[in-house]
Amino acid sequence: MPTVVCHLSSVHKRSDVRVFYKECLSLVKRGYKIHLVLADGQGNNLIDGVAVHDVGFFPNRFMRMFFSPLKVLWAGKKTRAEVFHFHDPELLLVGLFLKLFTKAKVVYDAHESYPDDVLHKDYLSKPIRIIASRAIGILEGFVAKWLDAVVTVTDYHAKRFLQYNPNTVVVCNYPLLEEWKSLIEAKVEKLPNSLCYVGSITKKRGISQLLTAIENLDVTLHLAGAYEPAEYRDELKTLAAWSKVKEYGYVSREKAVSLISQAQIGVMLFLPEPNHINSLSTKVFEYMAGATCVVVSDFPVYRLLITEQSCGVSVNPLKIEDISNAIHALLANPDECSQMGNRGRELISKTYNWEAQESTLIKLYERLTN
Repeated sequence: MPTVVCHLSSVHKRSDVRVFYKECLSLVKRGYKIHLVLADGQGNNLIDGVAVHDVGFFPNRFMRMFFSPLKVLWAGKKTRAEVFHFHDPELLLVGLFLKLFTKAKVVYDAHESYPDDVLHKDYLSKPIRIIASRAIGILEGFVAKWLDAVVTVTDYHAKRFLQYNPNTVVVCNYPLLEEWKSLIEAKVEKLPNSLCYVGSITKKRGISQLLTAIENLDVTLHLAGAYEPAEYRDELKTLAAWSKVKEYGYVSREKAVSLISQAQIGVMLFLPEPNHINSLSTKVFEYMAGATCVVVSDFPVYRLLITEQSCGVSVNPLKIEDISNAIHALLANPDECSQMGNRGRELISKTYNWEAQESTLIKLYERLTN
């Protein structure tokens, strides 16, 4: 009989690339029976061999935080899984309960540094953010000691968990080669003077700085993603460069791949905050996979990945002139821009891909299930 595995999330949608397309489908291919319990409000379904159980969506953030975990726990427990793999800090107590009151193995997948992330939640007051950050850090450490394994996305995140749980592994969030295969094998035609940004559209990701920087440049910014909060769009519309923006809203994976592959430059100007400085954005790797030259924030992790490997440039995300000059210089030298994009694509093909990371996840499951 195949090993039954249940992935749990109260936050992520069934379209989440890491949770569904990478981890769940990788396990399906290896013969595991996979359940995915989530709260996206799209109903139950069987997708590519994954049994999806939807406990319903709570539009209110605080309702989601308190009630979704309970519903996820109840639905997950009914799967009688031999391994539970949960993906959100809201589910830490759920994971602890499953470890203490079932015979299953339990894995925590820490996608980012949540104690750092909560320090920049604008909907919370500063004192509450500080208290919440410390509380999450303490809770993560306490729960991690009881679990069978912790999965993280970078060595930086892994160091924090290794002091609590020696069975901590890094499974980087690199692109799926299968998704980009046709582009990697083909010559990609780029739109002239084109920039793209694909992802959540927030102040913390430097979108305001980007629009200000392109005000005097002859460019088109292809902007895809959801505004967070929705009112942020009204603020961006007041900027002079808004006329240079082509909006797409939230797009499918296929459309995201198309937008990225057609752009000359992909931009990711995270502002210098703790959760950004030590993290690697998945979207940067996707820009590279699309043979798209990358302009990123001048953080050490990006200098090592992008600048030193000559597949883009890094700039101070708070200096508008530096951003503008970097974009202008790249577009003024399209051959060099193209060469940088091609180097990025080659790095993805050889090194930075999910297929190279998949074996780490499978080996972890093999250890857990003997």
